[in-house]
Amino acid sequence: MQIYLAPMEGITTYIFRNAFEKYYGGVDKYFTPFLTASHLKGRELRDVHPDNNQVSQVVPQILVNDSKLFLDITRQLAEIGYREVNLNLGCPSGTVTAKGRGAGFLDRTEELKRFLYEIYEGAPRVAAEAGAGSVDISIKTRIGMEFLSEWPDILDIYRKYPISELIIHPRLREEFYSGEIHMDSFIEAFDKIPKETHICYNGDVTDIDSYEERMIFLRALSNDAGYEPAVMIGRGALMNPELIRNLKKYEALSDEEKLRQTGFDTPDKDTFKAFISEIADAYVDEMSQEKQVVMKMKELWSYFAKGLDLSPRQLKEIHKTSRLAEYKSVVQYILS
Repeated sequence: MQIYLAPMEGITTYIFRNAFEKYYGGVDKYFTPFLTASHLKGRELRDVHPDNNQVSQVVPQILVNDSKLFLDITRQLAEIGYREVNLNLGCPSGTVTAKGRGAGFLDRTEELKRFLYEIYEGAPRVAAEAGAGSVDISIKTRIGMEFLSEWPDILDIYRKYPISELIIHPRLREEFYSGEIHMDSFIEAFDKIPKETHICYNGDVTDIDSYEERMIFLRALSNDAGYEPAVMIGRGALMNPELIRNLKKYEALSDEEKLRQTGFDTPDKDTFKAFISEIADAYVDEMSQEKQVVMKMKELWSYFAKGLDLSPRQLKEIHKTSRLAEYKSVVQYILS
């Protein structure tokens, strides 16, 4: 079983990825928050630069709808050593979809066809310009904007291109991150997409039960296709940083042991303290202002609080802080 950490804008930066790998691990591929600028520099360059990433494998994600821009970014990534990039066709944010990017590209089928043709046609050229043998292009996608009836047409487009991996969040854009998971649509992809393209599942894996619910389908489908199953996890890993490591332990059990398995140990509080402390300290070095560091940590706590089952009052105490010393004091008290 391959398990990936999903890209989350402003959250899963190289600082978070490095700390996660050090204290928890179990991730086979980390995906970066999306890139959009024509020239890699500043924050975006620091985030993707191999010197800053002490993890197993990193895949940069690109969020554009201009093929030339996509290839320009891909060439720069190939120049610093990357051999896979990921196209974001799944982001449901209104500011993104309004520009025809992310999931907003899915109902512009003629434009999407032309875009995919141009990037797959151009990838060998930019790889050669960068001195790389090749660069694979994977795709992270939703199953449509508004209607399930969009998905078969989208699959008919995808099947024509050498997509190295298709990561599917089986929801429509309008459903964002709630509501029904459309497993029938996910399963349909295995009938339509060539076996050369690996298919990965993404969406609502938050514990062992939800993982096993998806895996019932994914194991059989992936094995029939001749490759190892893969699942991408985002919010679940932030709510419980031990989730991915626990799932790897679970996968190592025999079928009989899995049936008897009732759960894993309670998350280790000392490990979590060290994990979030290292993230905060690294952001102090990365950012010029203390207030920025506190704001960044508050973003993370919006997820951590759910997994730790903090009360609204406790989370409010964290969000009221503005100084780093104050933030650390409140967190120490809550976790004591």
